[in-house]
Amino acid sequence: MKVVIVVPTYNEGDNIGQLLPILLEEFKQIPNHKCHVLVVDGNSTDKTQEIVQSFADENPNIHLLVETEKSGIGGAYVKAFKKAMHEMGAEVVMEMDADMQHDPRDVKRFLAEIDNGFDYVIGSRYVDGGAIPQEWGFHRKFLSWGGSMFARIMLGMWSIKDFTTGYKATRVKGILDRLDLDSVLSQGFAYKIDFLYKTFKLGAKIKEIPITFGLRDRGDSKIERTTALDSLKVVLTIRYKENSSFFKFLITGLIGMFFDFAFANLLKFSGIRSGFSASLAALIAMLVTFTLNNNWSFKSSAIKGVSDISRNLVVYIFSSSLPIILRFFIVEVLIVSFGDNFMIYNLALIVSIVIGIAWNYFVYSKFIWKKTNG
Repeated sequence: MKVVIVVPTYNEGDNIGQLLPILLEEFKQIPNHKCHVLVVDGNSTDKTQEIVQSFADENPNIHLLVETEKSGIGGAYVKAFKKAMHEMGAEVVMEMDADMQHDPRDVKRFLAEIDNGFDYVIGSRYVDGGAIPQEWGFHRKFLSWGGSMFARIMLGMWSIKDFTTGYKATRVKGILDRLDLDSVLSQGFAYKIDFLYKTFKLGAKIKEIPITFGLRDRGDSKIERTTALDSLKVVLTIRYKENSSFFKFLITGLIGMFFDFAFANLLKFSGIRSGFSASLAALIAMLVTFTLNNNWSFKSSAIKGVSDISRNLVVYIFSSSLPIILRFFIVEVLIVSFGDNFMIYNLALIVSIVIGIAWNYFVYSKFIWKKTNG
């Protein structure tokens, strides 16, 4: 099969000059495939283009695609995918970074799984045998692992563990050639989540193989500062397109928070003891949100009958209380581990809220207001 490895670059002169010779040597160990490298460069201001072109002049397996306008890594990959499929006749397209954080010696492992019949092979940092750099700070580890976990829960893709990896191999026929590349939801790193979900929905045979993600030591990182928000937007957009009840659920949650705060203060100023007023307000908020969820968010699966409503209300209150309890432990653990300061405290709150949203939606949609066939 003809394999095209797409490598996006921006000021990666030192890295690409190191990567290409290694890949050319690796290709000699994969004689059953015709391997090519397509470097897509986002108008680098260093010598990246000249270095790649010098390799291309001497090696017909090396190709250079220069973007007329820098469009983000997602946009760069889309342009390269189109060229690989329509102009180069690729049967397999791989995604790989230029900065040596992806080990080029793993290419043959990806292609071996393609040969085994898999359509989409993911280099995963979070399966057994995979690893991320120990030098990463807590913030980056949390964003990487937490982002994948959030997407996993929200999109219902329980079999996938690494949603944000950039090391992949995709079969063209029946998979990549069926994707609408012009409708990608992100021009940034979050394109990975969108492509993975669309590939999953196509019924692709997906395999995660462990990789050790290296530490960048030179060149400019292509990660945008808005990556986390962009990824959140993509996940929520996919979820909305698939099921608008999730957003009704979020709005209901905000209404519940309003009732919670309003009644807590009203009852407290009425002379009721603080602990009792807070607890009673929480119960009122749960009754309000249960009613709204039953008659609006999950209207198509509304619970009817006094006995069914009573039984599911108990489950609702119990399941909704678990994230609140978990919040206590998350806040305590993070503060003990990293210090009691404003940033850590609020990060802990955000973590617990996100987990709570994911947990509640999962329980509500799968158990309390689960869809029934017919």
